[in-house]
Amino acid sequence: MKKKWTHIKTDQTQVEHLHEQLKVDRMVSQLLVQRGITTFEQAKKFFRPTLDELHDPFLMKDMDKAVSRLVEAINNNERILLYGDYDVDGTTCVSMMFTFLSRIGKLDNIDYYIPNRYREGYGISLKGISYAAETDTSLMIAMDCGIQARNQIDKANTLGIDTIICDHHLPGEQLPKAKAVLDPKRKDCDYPYKELSGCGVTFKLVQAVAAELGYSEEVWLDLLDLLVISIGCDIVQMTGENRILAHYGLQQINQGNARIGIRSLIEKSGKEYPVTISDLVFGAGPMINAAGRLDDAKEAVRLLLSDNESEANVMAESLKSKNVNRREQDRSITKEACEIIDAWEDLDDRKTIVLGQSHWHKGVVGISASKLVEKYHRPTIILTKNNDLWVGSARSVPGFDIHSAISACKEYLNNFGGHQFAAGLSLESSNLENFRKAFEKQVANTITEEELTPEIMVSGELDFKGITPRFWKILRQFAPFGPGNHKPVFTTRNVKDTGDSRIVKDEHLKLRVSQDDGKVIGGIGFWMADAYEDISNGTFDLCYTIQPNTWRGKTALDLQVRDIK
Repeated sequence: MKKKWTHIKTDQTQVEHLHEQLKVDRMVSQLLVQRGITTFEQAKKFFRPTLDELHDPFLMKDMDKAVSRLVEAINNNERILLYGDYDVDGTTCVSMMFTFLSRIGKLDNIDYYIPNRYREGYGISLKGISYAAETDTSLMIAMDCGIQARNQIDKANTLGIDTIICDHHLPGEQLPKAKAVLDPKRKDCDYPYKELSGCGVTFKLVQAVAAELGYSEEVWLDLLDLLVISIGCDIVQMTGENRILAHYGLQQINQGNARIGIRSLIEKSGKEYPVTISDLVFGAGPMINAAGRLDDAKEAVRLLLSDNESEANVMAESLKSKNVNRREQDRSITKEACEIIDAWEDLDDRKTIVLGQSHWHKGVVGISASKLVEKYHRPTIILTKNNDLWVGSARSVPGFDIHSAISACKEYLNNFGGHQFAAGLSLESSNLENFRKAFEKQVANTITEEELTPEIMVSGELDFKGITPRFWKILRQFAPFGPGNHKPVFTTRNVKDTGDSRIVKDEHLKLRVSQDDGKVIGGIGFWMADAYEDISNGTFDLCYTIQPNTWRGKTALDLQVRDIK
């Protein structure tokens, strides 16, 4: 599939000004200006973030109410139920709040509840409310969910259960009637940073309670290893507070001060220290998620709360095994889906993919949908059967609001929810074909050709001679990377194959290339084996990111190729 290379517009006057101030490579100045950093002081804060830059948690709407109710519950030794979603964000929320309250309250009055993905679905369930009532809960803290749970909160209120909501998803027109609703995306919330994860909102509540009760930052500082996993895996913006908190969370992990459960997950994932955000997203994160996808998410919470190394290793091994199973199912679904899609005679004319098989695993279809979007670059919905309903996950291409498109076809649906780039839905079998046609028509009428064309945002053009250890030493300080602070992408023109490039594992392209100055550099192009013949004939251009590659104790800088022209 042809990809569009778009060079990020950059004010070169600002680049030169910053270059003179910082005395660094012009490309480094260019990368900073692209991030809105144009002065020495801004650059200093970017490269040396401090916890002093975090916002006052009491700036968040309803924080005073939340703190007042939670402190009352702590002082009166009330029974508190921590309710979290079944993914990484939800389980880290629960683990963080449980750890914090255990330090300042009585452990025997704190409980947690994670809904079953298949029996209860996303968010606060009536079964969860019943559990709270049966266990004499007087205060429930809902984390990474709850902002749309008006009926469930009404039910809790009738049962005498107060609720604090810590969420980061978009609210509806009406808020639930909880004691406090913490969500920076509330229209009436003036909190300066809107992009916190669910665990980030929970952390601000922890910060506020600690301040109210007179505790120093030491009571919450070591909770940042949980928060950085949430920030990375929930794919929130890596800017502002998130970048500061992620920086310190990674620092804690890489200094060997992470909790036992996280250390066990990193060891079982095979990642080496120092770990990066990417290592957490593709290592520890999927193992945590595997608990809720294939079994019970409480297993992940138990691991994150464990203070016994041998016990943690056993649980981490169990999650590793579940994740291997999850990967196999994902691979199987994706392969089968590709075979079906490639056989469609009208594939080139379709703007969407809506596909379902009754035997596909519900906990994995969302991952497969994401992979199909990567391959076919169309809004995609992958479905499976759950009892008498088709249920599934939707994923979009950058720039296109798939939630809005699904909403336009809601007459055919039993239920749906989500946001601009991802959603979940369910529908009757009798409505499947009508929905597919309506969705295709809606997308065809609203999506643009630009949105249907994969786009790579390029930070700048480099010669190979500019890829030096000194340049890399500065470049890695731009981390942690994520949305809003993506790993820089570069292009190099007029590249030649040295003759040593080859196909590996039948799918990937292992490169050894050079430029006119004779410098040779290695690289890998995943799923790019088809380009092997093209690079053998003359010069070509590369689009890539830079990464270190350690082999037999020696580290070299390699290219992770994004595209070849």
